[in-house]
Amino acid sequence: MEQITKPVIAIKNFQSKTMVILASTDLNELWTEMTEIILENISIFKMNGSGWTFHSIVSLDIHTVRYKPLRGGTYVSLPKFLASEKSLINMTFRNMKRRNEDIQCFKGCIARALNPVKDHPERITGKLNEQVETLKFKNISFPVKLRDINTNEKQNPSISVNVLGYDEKIIYPLRISEMDKRLHEVNLLLLEDKHYVLIKQHVKAFNLSKD
Repeated sequence: MEQITKPVIAIKNFQSKTMVILASTDLNELWTEMTEIILENISIFKMNGSGWTFHSIVSLDIHTVRYKPLRGGTYVSLPKFLASEKSLINMTFRNMKRRNEDIQCFKGCIARALNPVKDHPERITGKLNEQVETLKFKNISFPVKLRDINTNEKQNPSISVNVLGYDEKIIYPLRISEMDKRLHEVNLLLLEDKHYVLIKQHVKAFNLSKD
């Protein structure tokens, strides 16, 4: 009589790698990527085993750390710790109507990055405003939110924008552009969740690597 072998049932754990979620992260793309990683791990396990087949999902856990969304806006003076480094250009708004400040901090930083000057680079001049007009900001709401920078990059195909945050002398990434092979890489610092400052291109202290 042929002996019937009972199936072996085992519970295995599969997980995706830890992912960094920034304010600009596309959550749908992130979910798809993490799902594909888990499915790939299941396939590898089945190939390395002896006749294993996937039956069902016993449980699914998602672990996250909640953060406060950020926005861009009104002028902010540089903290002494940052001002002393001489590595930032904080666009000023002298002789401008206050209602325009929220708009000009982001636009001014982008335009200045593409049009550097040696003397008083922080000043928003008539010439700089003309240079701003050569850029596209269609459907961009002001003050600029981090997620809207994706739209701005699509409209300006020669520009990529990275954004760092600052808190108690700690500098950390908020947005790392996926457009890493563009002609102009613009690095910004977001202060007090509301004001963009331009980071000089020669500064090596800020590591914006995706690795």
